[in-house]
Amino acid sequence: MGPLQEALAAVGVLIIGGVLGFNGWQSWQLRQRRARTAQPDEQRVGDGFAPTAPQGRREPGLDDDVGAGLRIADAHAGAEASRARAAALRIDPLIDGIASFEFEQPVPGAALRERLPRSARAGTKPLLFEGRNASSGAWEPLQPGQRYAELQAAVQLASRSGALNAIEFSEFVTKCHALGEALGVSPDLPDMAEVLEQARELDNFAAANDAQLSINLQAQGVAWGLDFLRRQAQACGFSSGPSAGRLALLQDVDETTAGDDAARRHTVVQLQFDAHAELADDPATPVARATLLLDVPHVPQSLRPFARMREVAQQLAAALGARQVDDNGAALSAVALDQIELQLQHLYDALEARGLGAGTPAAQRLFA
Repeated sequence: MGPLQEALAAVGVLIIGGVLGFNGWQSWQLRQRRARTAQPDEQRVGDGFAPTAPQGRREPGLDDDVGAGLRIADAHAGAEASRARAAALRIDPLIDGIASFEFEQPVPGAALRERLPRSARAGTKPLLFEGRNASSGAWEPLQPGQRYAELQAAVQLASRSGALNAIEFSEFVTKCHALGEALGVSPDLPDMAEVLEQARELDNFAAANDAQLSINLQAQGVAWGLDFLRRQAQACGFSSGPSAGRLALLQDVDETTAGDDAARRHTVVQLQFDAHAELADDPATPVARATLLLDVPHVPQSLRPFARMREVAQQLAAALGARQVDDNGAALSAVALDQIELQLQHLYDALEARGLGAGTPAAQRLFA
């Protein structure tokens, strides 16, 4: 290792040490302020908060049925006993680093929302906030008119942009300390080293089990008019997509088994074409290529998304007089597509084994 590399390594160590020292100093400073201002029988948690008896602490846990409705776990006896985490509506310990704020008296949801950080992000990672309803015991997004016995703040550990890093975690910790100071309570923060290790491991898993598949439809000879392409796509079930140059094939999935009373609509396949052609607002604008896209982790396996993509690819190819080709323009054979379908089963199995089944909210957040 040369002098430059040694110097860079030393600077890196100093930065990490500074982050850890700064976080520790903030925790000590907040504890000192609380010790000076707290009353013997009442904790200062903001104006207008009525005191109540302390509540037992319960947090969402890895052993809970994530996404299978709301379930509250009993607190373990003893100060040093392990604490199960209750499954939350959006926060998920499988993909989030979680800090908690326990109140000695329920706090109005409106007051909590006013004190949340203006930016619900730490670097590129989103932050989520949920409260344990003092009446029902259910974890939920903060609602005006409700009171909460506990608050959780979570930072997402990984996404397609990469794993949570030390700087992003430090920003999360800083925002938790600021929130705790506004509420008059110390945040119970996760260990930085453990969180970053979990983030790296989750990112490696996601990278190894991600798949975005495409089938291209190539015009043979004369290009299609934009209006003709849209009509044929709509005849196959496509509707307007999220942006210009995209159409979406939607399908309902029954989620009543997960405690939901209604079905959710999923985008099974997208059809992408030249966005400039659509923005030109000329129905005769020529389009020579369109692409069917399947974001595998985002769509439940029960919807048979790859089979549906193959079906609509055949229908559209026949209607448009198009060839089915890969990204290099080579013809796609049925044998090659069969092999892809077999390989997809291994991916689905890996996601299920991790508790991140395709199409679940946690999987959609991780692979975003």
